[in-house]
Amino acid sequence: MNELSTLLPFSADIVGIFGLMLSAFLIGYFSALWLHRTKYHKTIDRLKKEVNLSKTDNKIRDIETIFTEIKPRIAEMVKQTQEEISPQKPQEVVAQQARTSYISYHKKRPELDFDSFGYADYSDKDDLTKIGGIGPYIEQKLNEIGIYTFDQISKLNDSDIRIITDLIDFFPGRIERDNWVGQAKALTAVY
Repeated sequence: MNELSTLLPFSADIVGIFGLMLSAFLIGYFSALWLHRTKYHKTIDRLKKEVNLSKTDNKIRDIETIFTEIKPRIAEMVKQTQEEISPQKPQEVVAQQARTSYISYHKKRPELDFDSFGYADYSDKDDLTKIGGIGPYIEQKLNEIGIYTFDQISKLNDSDIRIITDLIDFFPGRIERDNWVGQAKALTAVY
């Protein structure tokens, strides 16, 4: 019992000290919070009011002034631009053009210059699939437009390549990347 009685006053002292420390912390915390709010509260409120007033009054007035001054100029420029882009046409002409373009719409196919790279027909046909990048489908498309031989492909120039790309619906730049002309020259020397 003696030991227990000696421990109790010691533990009561610790609890008392802990209580005093906790109350001192809480008093300090809440007083600092109150002081901070009261010190900066007026400044914050004043700055908020200034910002709100500057946003609402000056900018709205400036925007309205600018808009009312510029709006007629914008409308005038839009009219001028529309007139420059498309001159006024009677409705009847527009309707006629719409009818004819609807009825006879077709994409104008570019024409190859066979004089620059030569003529060939099915009897002269080479196996174009030996060129890397040409499969059976592309070979068929090339044959449909009149290209049958390695010699023809070896003589293609840049404009011919662009036209062929368009005619066979091929990937732009693919013929150059696969070097069809160089491969065809090499195959022409072999065959």
